[in-house]
Formats: sequence, structure tokens, C-alpha cells
Amino acid sequence: MRSYARFVGLLLLWACSADSDTGARAPSVVVTPPVSTATAGSGLGAAAGSPSFTTPPLGGLAGSGASAFPPGGAAGAPALPGTPPPTRTPGTPPGTTPPRTGAAAAAAPPPPPAAMPPAMPVTAAPAGKQDPIIPMVTGDCPKLDTGTISFMGLGGIQISAGTKPAGATAPMVFYWHGTGSFSGEFAAMAAAVNQGVVQQGGVLVSFQDTTGGDGLSGTAIFGMGDFALTDQLLACAVRDHGIDPRKVYATGCSAGGLFTAAMLAIRSNYMAAGSPNSGGFSFPPAFQSMHTAALMTVHGAPGVDVVGLDFSQSSATADKAFKGRGGFVINCNHGGMHCGGGGLAGDVWKFFQAHPFGVDPEPWAAGLPAGFSSQCMIYK
Repeated sequence: MRSYARFVGLLLLWACSADSDTGARAPSVVVTPPVSTATAGSGLGAAAGSPSFTTPPLGGLAGSGASAFPPGGAAGAPALPGTPPPTRTPGTPPGTTPPRTGAAAAAAPPPPPAAMPPAMPVTAAPAGKQDPIIPMVTGDCPKLDTGTISFMGLGGIQISAGTKPAGATAPMVFYWHGTGSFSGEFAAMAAAVNQGVVQQGGVLVSFQDTTGGDGLSGTAIFGMGDFALTDQLLACAVRDHGIDPRKVYATGCSAGGLFTAAMLAIRSNYMAAGSPNSGGFSFPPAFQSMHTAALMTVHGAPGVDVVGLDFSQSSATADKAFKGRGGFVINCNHGGMHCGGGGLAGDVWKFFQAHPFGVDPEPWAAGLPAGFSSQCMIYK
């Protein structure tokens, strides 16, 4: 335990050192095929034109034995209504191990750290280009109706979808659940976001399992390989469901909050904005391109929002990284326990709507809008 605490402390010390569209122009979307080779990026300051990202080392909470979202629910988080418990133990392949609950879960040894999969080849956005780069559709697309689907060999993907709009106007949100939780977590943690997405004819996607977990989510419940699925789900949704390529967002809680922040960086080619709830960076991964998504971190009080990692600190690490790249950042301290930020979901949805990809000028540069939570402030 002492060695892990020392590891987390050193890790955090290193990390800290490190549309509503207001414009008049029509969105221009670059659709790019996958490329066959990848070149390592250069960390937070990845140069324009760098064709890929660097695979970060294992870190965060992996192997810590402290669940970033305990199976019984985080203290201060709302109960998750009427949804069955997870069908797997975090860090193991889907369906291979029955879930543990209660005292058995608390006493269970931590899963071993999963091996980091190789970096996937991607194409970087050109310098100064403020339009999203959407991957090409490379296979069959699923039907994006409300329900649970299997796609690219992964089951348990939950879809919440509205009626397809007449034009490309709808938003798409990726939700990432916490360790020991389940794909339906968004119904409690991000209810206002889900409602807004459905009302506008958009699509919310929430993964139950992973193609292979690694350190990006802290407890290996999600991993780098899952971005191959998000790429294709987005490409299909843009082609088939009226999704506006400039309205792609992410949010999630705990391990899902860590993965949300990682997605904003590693898929900066198309991510417009995101809001980690008790998340942020346990280590800063390399950004995919020069574009920086808008960030709204939500966390509890320092020393209180802690499950193996102080999430007020990991939120601050992400704030600093995004702000250092010129991004617009809001920090919200609700003062409560771990994953207690579900009550700010309405503000998160307002934030998403005001921050499509590449919005310019920044609509909230002069201050947060009237009625926005007083728990939030612009990070400077």
C-alpha cells in the first residue's frame, strides 16, 4: 500500500509538471481513411502534422486494488435505478468472471494491469484547421436505435437515440461508466445530457465492456482499442443518423471520467468538448492534433473525492494541460464525495451546446451564462 501511495504521488507530481455555433460559416468536414503507419507524437505539445499519438505508460489506478467506482455505488452519487449490475469483473474479458458484490468485492484482490495495445494509426488535423476529421466507414454499420447492440465483436453497447433529423444537426455523446458500474449509468449520472441528445435527434453511446483495457481508465475497464469502435460508430452516425460532425462530446464518471479526458486528447481530431465527473488526467496522454476540445471538469472537495486517487487533483492536472494548449476550461467543485456531480448534468449539457468543434470566438469568454452553477468557475 505504501509503495502504491508513493507511486500515485510521484505520478501526480510528474503530471502536474507537465451548436449552437456563434459563427456564421458552414461546417467543413474532412473525412479521412485510416493510414497504414504511425509515428509517435510528442506529448502535450504534439506538433501540427504529427500523424499519430504516443501510447502512454500504464498508470493511474491500475492494479491499485481501489475501485474508482465501487460496485455498491460511490458515496454521494445517486442510486442507479432499475438496471442490473455489471456482468464482469473489471480488467477481465467480457463474461469470463461472475461479478463480486458486497464484502466479497471489497476483499477481492486487484486485477493485474493489462498490457497496453499498440497505438492505432490515425491522421492528424492540419495546423490551424478548426474542422473535425471524421474517419471513413470501413465496414457494416449498426442500426442506431435505442437499445443494446453488438458491434465489431463487442457486446453490451447501449444506445439512446432520438428521431433522425432532416439534416446534419444532431449531437453525439460517448458516455463512459465507472469501475464496477454498467452501461446504463448515464440514466442517473447524465440524465439531462441524455434527454437533450434524444430531444435533438442525436445518439448517446455507452459501452459496457472493452476490447482490451489499459491504463487510460485507471482500472483497465476501457482502453486504447476502444477508440477503433468510437471511430466507426461516429462515422456511421454521421453518414446514417444526421449527426453534426462538429457536435461530438464525451462524459463519464470516475474511471470513465479519466477515460473521458483521455478521449478528448487522443481523439482531438473530432472531439468538440467533454466533461469528466471525478476524472481528469492521472497522467497526460499525447494529443492527436493541434485542436484542443473545451473541457469542464467536475469533482468533489480535495481530500474527500478520493478513491485511490484525489480526483480534485487529477481534474486540476487536466485543467492545466488543456488550458496550456489554449483550450477553454471550466472547473466545478461541488464539494461532495466521489462521483457526486450528477446534479450538474444540466450545466454540462449547456456547456456542450455552446461548444461545438472549433467554435470561435469563445462564447463564454466574458463569463459563465446566467443561471450556470455557482460551483463552477472559468479556469485561468
